Amino acid sequence: GEAAICQGPAPVLSYPLKVQMRFPPTGRRLLGAVLVLLVALAGAQAVDEKLSPELAAWLEDVSPILTKLERSVFLKLRTNADRAKFVRFFWRMRDTQPDTEANEFRKEYEERVRYADQNFGHFSPKRGSQTDRGYYYVLLGPPLERTRYTTQSFIWPLELWFYKGAEEYGLPAYFYLLFYQPEGLGDFRLYSPTVEGPEKLVVPALGNAQQLTRTNALSTLKDASPELANAALSYLPGEVPYDVASFSSDSIIASVRGLPEKKFSSTYARSYLAFKDYVETDYTDNFIASAFQIKVFREAGQPFVHWAIEPDKMSFAERDGRMSASFEFILRLEDGRGGLVHEKTEEIPLNLSPEQYRDHARRRFAFQDLMAVAPGDYKALFLLKNKTARDFTSFETAVSVPGTDASGRPALGPPLLYYARSPVAESQKRNLKAFAFGGQHYLVGARNEFPPASTMGVFVQARNTAGPGPDGPLAFRVELVSLDTGESAGSFPLDEAVPDPKDASTLLVTGAAPLTDVKPGYYRADVTARSRDGRVLLTEKENFVVLSQAAPVVPWAYARLHGPYPGPEHLKALGSQHFLKGDYGKAREVLEGAVALRDDPDARLLLAKALYGLGSYRESLDLAVPLYGRVPDRETAKVIALDHAALKEYEAALAYLDKLMSEAVEIPVLNLAAECLLALGRPDEARPLIEKSLALLPGQPAVKAMEEQARKRIDQR
Repeated sequence: GEAAICQGPAPVLSYPLKVQMRFPPTGRRLLGAVLVLLVALAGAQAVDEKLSPELAAWLEDVSPILTKLERSVFLKLRTNADRAKFVRFFWRMRDTQPDTEANEFRKEYEERVRYADQNFGHFSPKRGSQTDRGYYYVLLGPPLERTRYTTQSFIWPLELWFYKGAEEYGLPAYFYLLFYQPEGLGDFRLYSPTVEGPEKLVVPALGNAQQLTRTNALSTLKDASPELANAALSYLPGEVPYDVASFSSDSIIASVRGLPEKKFSSTYARSYLAFKDYVETDYTDNFIASAFQIKVFREAGQPFVHWAIEPDKMSFAERDGRMSASFEFILRLEDGRGGLVHEKTEEIPLNLSPEQYRDHARRRFAFQDLMAVAPGDYKALFLLKNKTARDFTSFETAVSVPGTDASGRPALGPPLLYYARSPVAESQKRNLKAFAFGGQHYLVGARNEFPPASTMGVFVQARNTAGPGPDGPLAFRVELVSLDTGESAGSFPLDEAVPDPKDASTLLVTGAAPLTDVKPGYYRADVTARSRDGRVLLTEKENFVVLSQAAPVVPWAYARLHGPYPGPEHLKALGSQHFLKGDYGKAREVLEGAVALRDDPDARLLLAKALYGLGSYRESLDLAVPLYGRVPDRETAKVIALDHAALKEYEAALAYLDKLMSEAVEIPVLNLAAECLLALGRPDEARPLIEKSLALLPGQPAVKAMEEQARKRIDQR
């Protein structure tokens, strides 16, 4: 039997999901009326709202602690509402005590700004917080010691600040900052020991023929204060640079200025532009950081994206003696142009007994799932909202899904590092679950953290490596490499390689890497495939962490059970993706397979849209009309109207369009109806629809041309 790795397998709970798929109403090959709408929308970009005075003042106030990413994202926002929402996130992510009502960090920071404005900048047109002294004061807080030299006759006005440094962020234990008033004029500025030197701090003596040198400048400073003279050469206390300025001062200044990048997490900002429209106002200052892992594996030759999300905090409410929480999960895939390729929303209700909640209170929760994805390069946005606690987490990442390689060349998939594995029940082996392969379920964590002296499991899919070939059967190994030193911490064989029961070209390769002799730190697992003579032919890598002490790293995973592939669920998702990518031929092929397996109305409607995109209007009608007869849905009615219009059956199209317009106002419906009426020689009926469309969306050049056409026809009567 197989020993459990680290800890025993955590229970994996299945949850029921309501899945809402979103599809666009039409394809790429559209009628003139639909193209009119697309052209209008392309030219009707929203005008950026001017930054409000309050937000401009905020941006100025927080500039010392704003990361580069946060600034970049904020400046891309187009409305003050989105900017104000960003500000709430900004302060929330810096709240040192998020469980209290007040934001202590914000209160202290705003007090620093107020102090700087009142006490600095008297010799500058700038606000005090925007001067050099103000910048470092609001960033670092008040110094331990602040010594003023403003009454000395032989040195310019100076201030020497002495700080205790945050060593965890790369600062020395203690350091100086020195500000001076150049030639006694203007505002104080930060002095640089390497660029300026002590001579800049000393007043040249009038009528003194002696030239001012570094040596006599230092002598003058020592007369005022030996500590001041030392700081003029080095900001590092105790360093003796022998009358030569020390480069350590530049390093200290750079570390201080780079403090926001190290001290404050800007994870939320990385995906803010994508998630801001999905998060309601009362969620906006409740961002929860999370760890995530996303990988692409193959199932019966089809790529599937597997993911794990582990929020740093999970909140439940007690109801009727049980602990419950309701989550909403949103996944969005976009292509390189920002076009939607896939979007789905899932409701995830969790209901735990008090015993379950208590037994797993110290373990992280993990949401794990998978999805079939068409080959391509994507940007993926994951958003998880806790509707009970009204908080959320999100992340955005690039995902590359390789296509099928017909050449038969050997290849390795991404390594999966795991804690334990357990057999899948015989009755469930055909079904799919995240991180389950070949009848084994692998227990993984999003953080890839392993306790000291534990054993790390390694799994990888190897394609086209089982045959004899010129290099013979390949052998697989994993080498552990320290990211700090680049040295090897051990090499171990991956000696279990079994054929994938669902794909004869793939081997499922596993093995164990004991961490007994591996020191705590950051590492990389290099998985290699080697020829008989030991040459490395293929390599894939994955980072991991060996902790310094034991900790509960194994998550309590919630995973959904899916039907087998190929199955209607997966084929419908793939058909949607091909359709949104504009590959209507592939969408038709996949969706016909989905409908043959199960007559699903959504798949049938999407197939009708793909047929319309291919110009097969009659076939599209043959699918859509019976579907509308069963369920008179608006989306189906639009497809039928488009098909009839494409076939120049304008009266038939108007029968559906009139009903659509009686129920709701939609610009593409108005435009298509107007085009049909013009084609039937009824410009007087088309003109009001055109005017209504332009009133709703003025920037539609093609619709304006249609309006002019209608006007001319009316005038000719």
